[in-house]
Amino acid sequence: MRAFKDLEMEIFLNDDAAKIKMNEGWFGEQIRNRPIVDEHGDPLMMTLNFMGIPVEFSDEVEDFELKYEDD
Repeated sequence: MRAFKDLEMEIFLNDDAAKIKMNEGWFGEQIRNRPIVDEHGDPLMMTLNFMGIPVEFSDEVEDFELKYEDD
């Protein structure tokens, strides 16, 4: 199973992605394994954006999938 670092790399390599389809259970597991914190070490609240790309939660994917304008 892929992790947040894999998602970050996918976005870096595919900067034309318009949306991220993400499994909510996978997301929760990633947050427990690697909490996202600010520069002071305090937990950040996630919005429905990840690295500036809108997120859509879906049980149709195992972890995440990048979507493009023509998808």
